Amino acid sequence: MHLQSFVCLQLIVASCANSVDLVRDYFVYKEVTGVAGFFCGEYQNDYQVTKVLSDAGISVSVQQFGSNVDVSRFLDTKYWKIGVFLDLRCWSDEETIKIFNETSANYMFKHLHRWLILGTNMSHTEQLLNDSTFSIITDFVVSIPREDDDYILYDVYNHCKHCGGSLNVTELGTWSSSSGLNITLWNDTFARRWNFHQVKVKIAGLIAAKPKDQDLIEYLKEENSVLQDNWVKFGLILVSHMANMFNFTLEVFGLDHWEKNDKNGPLIGGLKERIFDLGYCPAILTKERLNYANVILQVWPERTCFMFLTVPSVKLDMKIIFRPFQTNVWYMICLLSVIIIVVLWVILKMDKGSDNGATVLIMIAAISQQGLPFTGNQFSSRAAFLQTLIFGLLIYNCYSAAIVSSRLRHGPLNKMNDSLYSLVHSKLKLAANPDIFFNILINSPAADVQYFKKHWETIPEKKRFLPLQEGIKKIMDPGFAFHVNPMDAYPLIERMFVKKMICQLTEVHLLRPSTLALWSSRHNALHEITKIGLIRISTAGIRKREEQRWNSRTPYCDEDKRYVSSVTILEAIPILLLLLVGMSLSVIICLIENIVFRMFQTKLETRLKLEYSNKFHRENGASTKAPVNKSVMKIKLPIGKTRFLNKIVH
Repeated sequence: MHLQSFVCLQLIVASCANSVDLVRDYFVYKEVTGVAGFFCGEYQNDYQVTKVLSDAGISVSVQQFGSNVDVSRFLDTKYWKIGVFLDLRCWSDEETIKIFNETSANYMFKHLHRWLILGTNMSHTEQLLNDSTFSIITDFVVSIPREDDDYILYDVYNHCKHCGGSLNVTELGTWSSSSGLNITLWNDTFARRWNFHQVKVKIAGLIAAKPKDQDLIEYLKEENSVLQDNWVKFGLILVSHMANMFNFTLEVFGLDHWEKNDKNGPLIGGLKERIFDLGYCPAILTKERLNYANVILQVWPERTCFMFLTVPSVKLDMKIIFRPFQTNVWYMICLLSVIIIVVLWVILKMDKGSDNGATVLIMIAAISQQGLPFTGNQFSSRAAFLQTLIFGLLIYNCYSAAIVSSRLRHGPLNKMNDSLYSLVHSKLKLAANPDIFFNILINSPAADVQYFKKHWETIPEKKRFLPLQEGIKKIMDPGFAFHVNPMDAYPLIERMFVKKMICQLTEVHLLRPSTLALWSSRHNALHEITKIGLIRISTAGIRKREEQRWNSRTPYCDEDKRYVSSVTILEAIPILLLLLVGMSLSVIICLIENIVFRMFQTKLETRLKLEYSNKFHRENGASTKAPVNKSVMKIKLPIGKTRFLNKIVH
């Protein structure tokens, strides 16, 4: 009896010694820097494990599993890989199941954990495993003793248990005390696990325009002239490529209802509840959504905007006359004009043969390039006149060139800034296409969107949304802006708009240009493989090809025809008003002058007739006090007197 006990004790010690060497060799092969594990609780074995692994340059922590051990905290890692070993040979089945349940609940079978299980029987060990969170990236190895100093290592994984996947067990290699670790399965992890054996994957997307009587799959594969739900169709094609690449089947769901107060949408809600595995509808990235689902890869360029026409002029602008020059230029022209008028007045006053009262007319005529009332005789007056003429010529040509260039430059239309603030201040009538994702866009926390939302809520509920074709048709009327996905609108715009309207089209973004992503549920077993699949699809050019296929082109604007832009009546009204004001002022002044002239002429004629009558009576010896005959007052004045009178009046 004593001899038998001694032999058993020696076998156990030898077995533990071999297990320690196996643990060391395996984790050295895995190149981990730290190891945590559970042995049978014998202090000598724990000390030996710690010493052997420390000598190999690996930090180690060993505990005995029990109710006081917090497994999730003990095995937690976020920034580096750790090795985990469990010796199941001295544990009960209940303890083993408990630890596997805890590690599965905390998702500890991913790329940061390298597992090594020391078991006695492979079939029994499989029964104890909880593979509910196993995936293609699980690194889980079970060692089974074959002889006293020989072990067989098995690679264990499951593609996706809740998708219908089964546990896969493959021989990884062997270990012996004499030859050490011998790995025979050298293929890359993804290369040898790529086949998912037709597991069923649930995918979902947001559908906005599917007819009720049409099959979902048929609709998502349909190509038509009006590309609606194009990003959803694009996403399904990419997921279908991945399904063919990794041999899994798809169960496709379509979502067509979005609750009003739901900020994340039904797709993210379904991924959060793990109703679906993947989303084939590219969706916007937000901080809140990242708490409920995982981003696989950004794949689809997207934007939404308010579209409207910018016509040459939709309202009267009286500033158009002064626009060619800036304010400081006008101030300088006025200052120089005053100086020139003063200088001309001084020079012409010294020139006795010139009319020094025409300096203002000379200045205006020079700037306007009209006839000049100049009769200077001195060299100084002629030099001043020449300088005035050159000044007027320069001003006239600069002004004309500014007006012409504004009509001929590439951007003759004064388009609105790409700003929601400007859109609100423009007082345009607004409406939107009832897209299923509009709710999340209008609830964005961005300051400009929140400012716009207050204005949007003032619009009556019945007037906020219009069907796509009706909204595009109303864009053709100036003063109306319609929110739509450009990729949905461009095919209709290209058919309905004339070339001039296409060039006048203006866009103000609600969703600025960004790249939308495909999503998966949190801790999804398919997350890593779908990410690799999308990267391969992108590098092979398939994603770019499908993007061009499901995207609509931007309508072409003929830049050459933009040079021909007629002046509208609203642009010409300020100039016509200026002409009418000048003509009216001239008529008024003319009437005043004629009235004043007639008044002075009547008074002078009366006085001169009286003087002539008195002189006539004196010459004929009549008394000056005699009553004047009325017939005398009707005497016609001589020609000389009439000229004299006209000169006095003038």
